[in-house]
Amino acid sequence: MRTSVLLASAMLMVAACGGGGNENSNLDGQGDASVTGDGTTPGDDGGISIGCKPACTGTQFCSITNTCIEKGTCAADGDCAPGMKCDASRKCIPGGDCGSQKAGATAIPPNMLITLDRSCSMTGMVGGSTKWQVAVKALNTMLTSYTAKIRFGLILFPDIETDKCTQGAIPFEPAVGNEPKISAMLTSALKAADPLFPDGPCVTNIDTAIDQASKSTALKDATRGNYVLLVSDGAQAGCNVAGGDAGTEKMIGDLLAKGVKTAVIGFGAGVDGAQLDKFAVAGGMPATGASKYYKAEDAASLDKALAAIAGAALGCTYKLDKTPDDPTKIFVFFDGTKEVPRDGANGWTYDPATNSVTFHGTACSALKADMVKTLDIVLGCKTTPT
Repeated sequence: MRTSVLLASAMLMVAACGGGGNENSNLDGQGDASVTGDGTTPGDDGGISIGCKPACTGTQFCSITNTCIEKGTCAADGDCAPGMKCDASRKCIPGGDCGSQKAGATAIPPNMLITLDRSCSMTGMVGGSTKWQVAVKALNTMLTSYTAKIRFGLILFPDIETDKCTQGAIPFEPAVGNEPKISAMLTSALKAADPLFPDGPCVTNIDTAIDQASKSTALKDATRGNYVLLVSDGAQAGCNVAGGDAGTEKMIGDLLAKGVKTAVIGFGAGVDGAQLDKFAVAGGMPATGASKYYKAEDAASLDKALAAIAGAALGCTYKLDKTPDDPTKIFVFFDGTKEVPRDGANGWTYDPATNSVTFHGTACSALKADMVKTLDIVLGCKTTPT
């Protein structure tokens, strides 16, 4: 049984059954016209003749049924590549008929802790809006666009609950369902009367904000990707409790060593670009181009930077809800026919410890870029020893 599911869905149905067994099948399900059914040349010695006589020509190939058929079609499952079967329309599709077990595969969303500057300079103007208004709108858009795809958390600095140079508890640790709560907090903070409106304290304590992020318990989750997103419109100023720029750079590097990447956005003309470049490189998630930090100077460029970072953070790991009978017989297809190789560079790998499939390289990039419409994972059947 084959089940195709749009990648936009939260659950990907995975058909579990053996495919065709013809070792002479090509990856697109077409047999090899130059080889007979059992890989031998038919003989005239009185034995059983196997293969197609006369030999297939032109656009035809020799089916496992010993008949000539058109390439791109099939007459039996054996004409298809492993992990595929011949359907009623004589096309090779992912699946098989050896057990018809179904499993679910769910994408594992990464954690992202947004660390947002709410210093007084965020009330400066960008076009006809304040930087704070632009930032809140852009972040709300990202929260909506990636709801359930990324587990968001939020830190605002400077903190108003402690002294001006330190941070208290993390308001929102990355978790499922945080989006509406974070959005509500940010939207309320657009009002000048709101305690979180950026009108004080007027310091930029990037170092203690990153120190606070480094203490996140959610970011210690080794089963998913973990990210810190730093958004600031200025340089470290007024505080150096956690080591200033040098301390920040070291903490970001320490986070990376623990598997937590940091992306950096500098918003507006008041940033210290050279220092943000160092933070971005230390965080292991630099932007492409001359600036290693993501440079945002208006609403459009901020939206673009946030989308790029969120897209890069999206995971390519899918957890199966049933364990394959035979982990060596897993077959993966994009869009029904293109088999994705089992390859740690540009294909996929299976982790039995977590019962998950992870895509790598070009395969992962294709999924993130929405170049793949359907994903099929076929779990082959375990062969019973005779």
